[in-house]
Amino acid sequence: LIVDVGTNAEIALWNGTQLFAASSPTGPAFEGAETSCGQRAAPGAIERIRINRDDLTCRYKVIGTEQWSNEDGFAEGVQTTGVTGICGSGIIEIIGEMRLAGILTDDGIIRAPETEAEQSVLIENGRTWSFVVREGTPRLVVTQNDVRAIQLAKAALYAGVKLLMDKAGLETLGQIKLAGAFGSYIDPAYAMLLGLVPD
Repeated sequence: LIVDVGTNAEIALWNGTQLFAASSPTGPAFEGAETSCGQRAAPGAIERIRINRDDLTCRYKVIGTEQWSNEDGFAEGVQTTGVTGICGSGIIEIIGEMRLAGILTDDGIIRAPETEAEQSVLIENGRTWSFVVREGTPRLVVTQNDVRAIQLAKAALYAGVKLLMDKAGLETLGQIKLAGAFGSYIDPAYAMLLGLVPD
């Protein structure tokens, strides 16, 4: 299976004798649109992110510098660009990390803070909760609507893959390749965690 992930996911599947192909309209959420702090992959965009399981604080890597935000030299590395938003690979990782850290429920709801310390990162947003990735200018927050946008995009992609598998008469896949300018930067572990592609 080869998947070119983007606003329109192009999917190709080889079952050993025939080639099947489809296009799955995932929408622009994977490319930084439709998310509150999303942006295109450019210097200043968060591309990798990890959440501390103890206090729910984030450390991240930004396009344009080699250092993570908790390493020496990071401030100097982003002095020109700043930290401006979260690009597609970062959005996928933050949603996955939120799930692993217990911030997101199985059905994708951002939970309320359970301790006083969590109140600084899990903030009320109308009738829902949001997760603060980074304080500063700009303040980067993942909202419940952001989670829903990613859920819709990944559901469209997964449905396209499953339809091709059904058409090809396959129940399992031997190999999956994520391709394209965006897809090649996705960490496969997070792609599987989010259900972008079958296990």
